[in-house]
Amino acid sequence: MVIAEYSNLIRVKQLISNSLMSLELLESKEGNLFLSSSAKQPEGFVCFATTPALFCRFLEGLVTLQTLLDESPSRFIEINGKDKTTLYSRNDMEVILTSGDKTIRELTDSCPIEIW
Repeated sequence: MVIAEYSNLIRVKQLISNSLMSLELLESKEGNLFLSSSAKQPEGFVCFATTPALFCRFLEGLVTLQTLLDESPSRFIEINGKDKTTLYSRNDMEVILTSGDKTIRELTDSCPIEIW
């Protein structure tokens, strides 16, 4: 089982950082990929696992940011709020990402990211 714990992850690349949202790619020591994204509900930052195939579909503009979270292999997600960090079961709550209804192209239309 892959559990997202932000403090144990290595930063790979800040994909988006603006006044509306943040999206960061992270990696575990074992090579698993994770994303940290702004959340609208509950408010804060959500850290969740992804797969290389799913992440590539997102980079190709085939799925939205919310779909990336919804199809995540993470059964548990970490939410960093203003006052606390909590680990939640995805079965216990619905997380709505900031700009989750957008694809990478829509998110970066005015400020493209460099895909390495």
